[in-house]
Order: sequence, then C-alpha cells, then structure tokens
Amino acid sequence: MSSAITAQNVCGLSASRKSINTTTSPKGMRGSALSIPRVHNALSLKRSARETTLRAAESEVATSSKVVTVEEQRAAAKELVKYFENRNYYEEYLQSRVFGWTKNAEITNARWVMFGLLVGMMTEYATGVNFVGQVQLTITNLGFADIYE
Repeated sequence: MSSAITAQNVCGLSASRKSINTTTSPKGMRGSALSIPRVHNALSLKRSARETTLRAAESEVATSSKVVTVEEQRAAAKELVKYFENRNYYEEYLQSRVFGWTKNAEITNARWVMFGLLVGMMTEYATGVNFVGQVQLTITNLGFADIYE
C-alpha cells in the first residue's frame, strides 16, 4: 500500500484514485489493474516526447537564418495567382472546345456507329447480303469502283 501511495504522489495522481489499486486482474488475483511502473513510464514518455518536440521546434527556429520578407511573400503570391489563372483558363478552354477529341464528339460518334450497325444488321436481315457485301455494293453503286460480283 505504501508503494502505491508513493507512486501516486510521484505520478501526480490524487489519493481518491486508490480504487484503481484494488481491482481484480483477469486471472482472479487481487492487484493493480494499472501497474505502477507502466503509469510512471507512460507519463515520462509523454514528457520526453513533448520536450523532444519543443527542442526540435526551437532548433529549427534557431537554425533558420533566412528571414522571409514581405516582398518575397508578395512575389510568391503573384506566382500562385498566375498559376491558378492559367489553370482555370486551360480548364475553361477544354470545356468550351467544339472540335477534336471532346466528350460530346465521342458520344455523338458512338451514337452514329450504333445507328450504322443497326441499319446494317436490319439490311442484312432484309436482303440476305452480309456486311462486307453491303460495303462492296455501296462502293459499286456510288461509282468508286466495280468490286461487287
């Protein structure tokens, strides 16, 4: 009991937390649920981590001898503004295109291809001439070449 009180005083725990020391462990034995060295080690690890972070921040401030001026910040801000204006302009350009590899052109092209295939299949069903024969017949009828037999 005296070691528990001493550990509580060292760790900064109040005396009202004595109920922690009288819990039952999983094996059914009476003892402390939180072992005193674990609590002490956890608190000391937190303190050391906080101190390390503070030391690292202080060393970064001390080692950075370059001071950023207002003019440098303005120049960097102007460069960022130009970059995002160019980026927005390019995105607007891509959305406003009418010709070329655009989304609308691809959708329209796909719809015409589906329509052509449907007409070709219906013509093949109606006439009995397959797709290759239909292309040959069309080329012959348009006068480009005499390839249909």
